[in-house]
Amino acid sequence: MKRASLQHAIILFVLLLFVLGSGTAMAQHTVRLGDLPKSDSIIQIYQVVGFQEGPEGYRLVYLDQKNETNYLYLPAGLREKYRIYRPQLNTYGQNFVIIWQSSGGIDWVEWYMPIAIDYKLPYYEVREFGDKDKEIFQAVIERGEIVLGTDIGGLAPQIRAPGGS
Repeated sequence: MKRASLQHAIILFVLLLFVLGSGTAMAQHTVRLGDLPKSDSIIQIYQVVGFQEGPEGYRLVYLDQKNETNYLYLPAGLREKYRIYRPQLNTYGQNFVIIWQSSGGIDWVEWYMPIAIDYKLPYYEVREFGDKDKEIFQAVIERGEIVLGTDIGGLAPQIRAPGGS
């Protein structure tokens, strides 16, 4: 009888040590959000709804914050500034781009392509780039950094009021 109670006491003691020790030994360290170091990078994720590929590079059609289509040019001359991934079985056919930005502009672009591409969709094009697109690719290469379609200066259409000079 004494032996059984001694065994129960030892088991209870070991369980108590395990319960008390596991809370501190295996616990995650929590930090208040205000105590975390601040990053200089801004990460933007956009859904890619189409693209065109050519010897000049890629022109991605993405949905911006206002759910409007916009362009991102990834020239072949700046290949070291972006990566293209075609993951297997983990993005469920999603097509998106992650843009790493800092105050100096876009630092890095990661494009996650779907496994299979439906070229019957309206924004997927298999044809040569036009002169305007080639000018944009050249302007991006001359600038030396990837820019979002709205940030390419001098290539946006100029709208003039009727009757103006």
